Amino acid sequence: MRRFFVTIFSPLARFLGRINPNVLTVLSLLLGILAGISFVLTRRSAVYFLAGGGLTALSGMADSLDGIVARMYSRVTKTGDFLDHFADRLVDVAILAGLTFSNGTHSTIGFTLIILALLHSYLGTQMEATLGERSYKGTGKAELFVAFVAFSIAAYFLDGWTLNMAGVRMSPPDLFMAVLCGATLISLFQRFKRGLLACIEKDGKVK
Repeated sequence: MRRFFVTIFSPLARFLGRINPNVLTVLSLLLGILAGISFVLTRRSAVYFLAGGGLTALSGMADSLDGIVARMYSRVTKTGDFLDHFADRLVDVAILAGLTFSNGTHSTIGFTLIILALLHSYLGTQMEATLGERSYKGTGKAELFVAFVAFSIAAYFLDGWTLNMAGVRMSPPDLFMAVLCGATLISLFQRFKRGLLACIEKDGKVK
């Protein structure tokens, strides 16, 4: 899905040559924080689910464009890479924390998802540092943002709806985050396996 967004946003990036990619990174961060705040405000009105989804989509767009613009106009820098990775993690936490405190949500599921998402991202970064290449396989940020937007629309129309599972009432945000926990956990183990096997293979060649 990452390649898909690179393809569709590349034409737009051609018109942004005068903009510093770091500006787009900061814009993505601010929009992500506002998205998280919007999800918290769903306690007041379900319409904030739509606002959160829209802001998440814009944050994801800016995040995609910063890298595309940097590569297209040969502005790739260590500073930009550092800021982009840090901003990505802040956006992840802001949005997931907003969902954790959204209307009718069990915070335990939300905090579990935050931990799993950070571990998943850390493994990708560690693989890049250890092996010299970034792994984008599995559940990535692009897939996650699409899921956020789809969920936001569904949550707006299903506001007040709950499902009774083994005596526990679960709201749409609960179900969404529970599914994301499962998907992230599977991707986490897959990424760990790929990284570990690659390291073992390199160690074998050194010997």
